[in-house]
Amino acid sequence: MSRADRREDQTGYVHKLSSATDPQAPALFRSFWMGGFEGADHVNGFGIPLDINARNGHADRLSEDYRALGRFDMRTVRESIGWRLTTERGDAAWVRIGEHARIAAAHGVQVIWSLMHYGWPTGLDPFLDPDAFVDAFGVHCRRVAQVIGAAGGIAPVWQPVNEISFLAWAASSTGLIHPHLPSEPENGFRLKCVLVRAALRAMDEIRAVQPAARFVHTDPLVHIEPPRGAGPSACAAAAAAHEHQFQAWDMLAGRQVPELGGAAHYLDILGINYYHNNQWEDGSHSRLHWHLNDTRRRPFADLAEGLWKRFRRPMCIAETGHVGEGRDAWLDHIATEVLACRARDVPIAGLCLYPVIDRPDWQTADHWHHSGLWDVPNADQGDFTRHLCVPYAERLRHWQRIVDQVSFSHPFSKTTTTMTHLIVFSHLRWDFVYQRPQHLLSRLAATRPVVFVEEPIPGAAETRLETYQPCSGVTVLRMHLPTHGAGFHDAHMAAMRDMLQAWMTQQAIEEYVVWLYTPMALPLAERLEPRGMVYDCMDELAAFDFAPPELIARENALFDTVDLVFTGGRSLYESKRSRHEDVHCFPSSVDHAHFGQTGLADHADQSALPRPRLGYYGVIDERLDLDLVAALADAHADWQIVMVGPVVKIAQESLPRRANLHWMGQRRYDELPSFLAGWDICLMPFALNASTRFISPTKTLEYLAAGKPVVSTAIRDVVLQYARVVPIAADAAAFVSACEAILAWSPQDAARFARDAAEAVSATSWDRTAGAMQTLLERFDERIIQVEDDMAPSPSRAVGTAPAAVA
Repeated sequence: MSRADRREDQTGYVHKLSSATDPQAPALFRSFWMGGFEGADHVNGFGIPLDINARNGHADRLSEDYRALGRFDMRTVRESIGWRLTTERGDAAWVRIGEHARIAAAHGVQVIWSLMHYGWPTGLDPFLDPDAFVDAFGVHCRRVAQVIGAAGGIAPVWQPVNEISFLAWAASSTGLIHPHLPSEPENGFRLKCVLVRAALRAMDEIRAVQPAARFVHTDPLVHIEPPRGAGPSACAAAAAAHEHQFQAWDMLAGRQVPELGGAAHYLDILGINYYHNNQWEDGSHSRLHWHLNDTRRRPFADLAEGLWKRFRRPMCIAETGHVGEGRDAWLDHIATEVLACRARDVPIAGLCLYPVIDRPDWQTADHWHHSGLWDVPNADQGDFTRHLCVPYAERLRHWQRIVDQVSFSHPFSKTTTTMTHLIVFSHLRWDFVYQRPQHLLSRLAATRPVVFVEEPIPGAAETRLETYQPCSGVTVLRMHLPTHGAGFHDAHMAAMRDMLQAWMTQQAIEEYVVWLYTPMALPLAERLEPRGMVYDCMDELAAFDFAPPELIARENALFDTVDLVFTGGRSLYESKRSRHEDVHCFPSSVDHAHFGQTGLADHADQSALPRPRLGYYGVIDERLDLDLVAALADAHADWQIVMVGPVVKIAQESLPRRANLHWMGQRRYDELPSFLAGWDICLMPFALNASTRFISPTKTLEYLAAGKPVVSTAIRDVVLQYARVVPIAADAAAFVSACEAILAWSPQDAARFARDAAEAVSATSWDRTAGAMQTLLERFDERIIQVEDDMAPSPSRAVGTAPAAVA
């Protein structure tokens, strides 16, 4: 063993992060600290083809550059094999590639090879003929693998397409990379799909030559902030823009646009490209300046932790660096963030300084960035002498001593909790009204991936599976089936089980908990072997109109099967507590930040209505007392009654019609606070019938969080919990009187209400509720740890055949 190898063993340079299933697998990288050589070979916005490695002399100084990196113990490098350049140079290019690989092997250097670094051959058009583009790239990649494999040396790591998301954006929207088609912005998505297909083909071709090949997929990790003082729509737009950065990785994994061919096994190592300008404000695109310590910036460690929780893949910082005098200060910053990642067990397997040799600007050929560990100040005069940036080098030495000595308890060790998926069966669609399931599962997804299986769409022309990700960590499965029947009908079950099993196998989901919102979905769990089962009973579904006749029997079977039961309110808890040994009451809660916003503008669709305004939002179905709504409108012609929400299970013609009664239809969750902002009183005009006997309306706390007075009918959970702050009306006359009294409040009355409302709201939050549920769910994770530690057979239990009562 060489001295260098012994040092790696002693200092922890090599981190065993190569496989989540085999903690003892070989290390991913030869060294934690890496050097990257800029290899962009695209045609820039002015139509000028680039060859950066020729401009800075690296192409002819491989041995010199590798020896220099060796003095900094950098034994892993990033290099690019330009697809455009290789095609143009023909056979000579292939000879050069083989020689390059042999020089790397002679220096003991491991190479991460980028196979497409923005450029592609003239004559190929990913828009006009994407199939030819993908086929040609596959041929190119197979030959590269054969040539480099023949050179021997340390097994390489492959990067099929450098920065799929960035390239798709830059080539369609910026003018930086040819072709720029500003008149067709949808070309960015079209190109991204083609690039994903090309990457998938590349991996198949390389694995045909090197079955054990490993792959890095790089893209920028960014944070997009809404403008200061933004309203709900602008905040939602910023969140959507932020989410968009994960699309290429999701496509490769088959989570989005599965028809491209992606699957879990294609998403290997995540390469994070991170610079000072990776954070900006949505809309204005104003940078959140690092050097000015913009308070809206998110720490890199937070962003990396979010990426790790979303994908659970090994990660490396594939590109980072700064320019001029900021180089050493930026290294201080990023190294500190790496230590923060290690403290959180977020697996950063390597850090690549990019570039290590200075590079010229893509657009302005005579401008050099001064961003390397070595500058080449006279390159334009043909002098490629490297000049070490001493302050940068000194900080590198400093951080190598510190970072390499900090232990890293990586999350693939046997002592680390393996987070189980949640496989959720719901009768409610995710994109319907945003309510309890969305609030809870979006929060639980921060610690465990959530798969949300909706009831199917019947009567489809063909069987197909639709998937999408509404938020970080949540994947929605929507099955389209040719069979007929409402909800989780028995006619759908066989096909749904097959589709779910196939999708879970494709995604390599082995450890999971089943979570049900409806007993009707119980037969879907028959083939599953969950770590545990949970029933989140948010409503007494058997009391709803059109409830399936077998629902009661199926719920009886469900209580005999599940491990945990949660109820959505006190009345439901009292009804269910005797039916299972482990029932927990988790009443409806509130998103303080969303509904407690102040200074919001009135919603445009109601801004022209005079005051006072009395409003309701939520599902409009058999649970509402429509006669009471009409009585409110009739009592005072000057009152404007605003009703926001979808009409379900009742006919539109059954809705009362008045000049001062406004049916607004279904609206997005982010619109609700602006509706609330323009209301003087919030309404809960529920009918008192079987369908409302056990409800615990989420909107009670949401209304109060917005600082709005509320009037309700005598819903039991509202009476039990909120009668001190919410007037309870026994009939229509009392409801009208309560509204009249609120409109006549004195300033003292309003102040007293504000104090009482704030006290009621402060007692709970969805974050707190989800945290309590997470604690209960951890018992299933603990089972996994025990199995791993004891090397015992899995304690997972099959649901088995449903009891006869379910059939």
